[in-house]
Amino acid sequence: MGVRSGLPHSSKRALLICIDGCDPDYIKRSSVPNLRRLAREGMYIERGVSIVPTVTNVNNVSLITGVYPDIHGITSNCYYDRDSGKEVYMESAEFIRVKTIFEKVNKLGLRTALLTSKEKLLTLLRRGAETMLSAENPPQWVVKEVGVQPNIYSSEVNIWLFEALLSVIQRFELNFVYLATTDYIMHKYSPEDSEAQEHMAAIDTGIGKLIDLFPDALFCVTADHGMAEKEKTVNLEAILKNHGIRSIVIPTVKDKYVPHHSNLSGSAYVYLLNRQDRVRAYEILRQTEGVEEVLTNTESARYHLPVEYTGDLFVLGEEDYVFGRIDDIERKKVDQLRSHGSLHEREVPIFCGRILERRVTENKELATVILDYLSEP
Repeated sequence: MGVRSGLPHSSKRALLICIDGCDPDYIKRSSVPNLRRLAREGMYIERGVSIVPTVTNVNNVSLITGVYPDIHGITSNCYYDRDSGKEVYMESAEFIRVKTIFEKVNKLGLRTALLTSKEKLLTLLRRGAETMLSAENPPQWVVKEVGVQPNIYSSEVNIWLFEALLSVIQRFELNFVYLATTDYIMHKYSPEDSEAQEHMAAIDTGIGKLIDLFPDALFCVTADHGMAEKEKTVNLEAILKNHGIRSIVIPTVKDKYVPHHSNLSGSAYVYLLNRQDRVRAYEILRQTEGVEEVLTNTESARYHLPVEYTGDLFVLGEEDYVFGRIDDIERKKVDQLRSHGSLHEREVPIFCGRILERRVTENKELATVILDYLSEP
């Protein structure tokens, strides 16, 4: 954890909070008085827009850069490297092609901090952040002050993270903080479930403590993606194989947190082992049950995706479907699975504690809102 000595040249503070997997219905159905307070005092878009594919890495990087994937370079949680023949997690800051909000805020002479529940986000987003920690691997001084961190697959881990932020803020003078939770509870419970509502209420309490501590700070809150119940899994690799086409299919949600989503995603990249099969594969997948849209890697530009890391085809699923490897069969029903990645998890809430002159519709725009605020004399 790096820290710069001396006082910042500005007393301005801004906090950007990403509630992982927070579909707008979680807000609608929960008791969140502090978020409602932000809405009253500033701006609230109940159903804003996140970035496609609707997965964690893509949207968190968009949130800390303010740009689309075709500029920042992160297209998925994971991709297939043809040269090595291996699947590679996009979890290194080296993948990000542009300056982060931390680097830009540092240039203003201001201090920054990054706090995440997931360790993978710390390694991905860390460039330019001076003070940083993850709930999976926190520094010992935080553990001594806040207590031992809960398991990453729990509701308590996000609440611990907010308490850790309070300790960090009391120790260091900070001008900008980015905090990102984990979506384990959203994967396991719907907005109607009491467990989900209690989780949202606890997060809201954490936000309220921060507002009380810094009433003059700019607070922005959003999500990286929504969440939806899924009923059927489609094995695109098996379908293509049964037509004589060999491929590697990477679900966009694929990461190391398998208990969240079983690596089953509402979208996937298809890498053909013989690229001459592309036209035939395109037609086969377009007619496959559960497939809403098939795009070539150049057609993916409509969603601001670069050609690199997007495979030969980008497949988006219908609302009730996910893609992934399920034994060797083409499709089967799934029980109690909630996931994301498709266009149907694109809606996210967007809060800003101040009335803005500019119109905001996408979650990534909050980076510009915060930079403009911190840059003002």
